[in-house]
Amino acid sequence: MTTELAVWRVVQTHRHKERAVEARLARQGVSTYLPLLLQWPRPAVGSPVGPMFPGYLFAQVRERDFLRVGWTPGVRGFVTFGGVPAELDPAAVAFLRARAGADGVIRIATLPERTEVVIDDGPLRGLVGLVERRLTARQRVLVLLDLLQRRTRVELPEQWVRRA
Repeated sequence: MTTELAVWRVVQTHRHKERAVEARLARQGVSTYLPLLLQWPRPAVGSPVGPMFPGYLFAQVRERDFLRVGWTPGVRGFVTFGGVPAELDPAAVAFLRARAGADGVIRIATLPERTEVVIDDGPLRGLVGLVERRLTARQRVLVLLDLLQRRTRVELPEQWVRRA
C-alpha cells in the first residue's frame, strides 16, 4: 500500500475570497498558506494587511482531493501549465513563512528618511542622494540630490534606489 503525498499547489480564488477559501479548506483538512503583506501606503479603504498574491493561495493537496478542493466555494481552479496543475516547491512556502512576523504578516523593508541611496535605474542612474521621505503615491520616494551646486528634490520609484 502506497501513501499518497500532498503536494503544494497554487489555487486561484474569486476576487477578495482568499481568506474565506483558506477557512473552508482548513475545515476540509487541507493545509493552506496565504502569504499576507503589510501594504504601504495604507489603502484608502480596507485593511492595510492584504494577500501578497491577490486571488491566489497555496494548498497542500493530494491527487484524490483535487475535485473536492476545486469545487470549494470561492475557488476558481488550480493554476495549470499545459493543463497540468502546477506544483509549488515547498522551499518557496518555507521562504515566505520565514519572512513573516509572529502575526503571520510579511513586512517589506523600507528605506528610512536620511538614508543614503544610489540610483540604479532611470536617467539619473549612478547618482547618490538622501531619502527625504516616502511619498503617499505607491512605492515612491523623494530623494535629495546635489545637482548643479544645489540640493534638488527628485521623485523616484522606490525600486530604482538602493542603500549606498
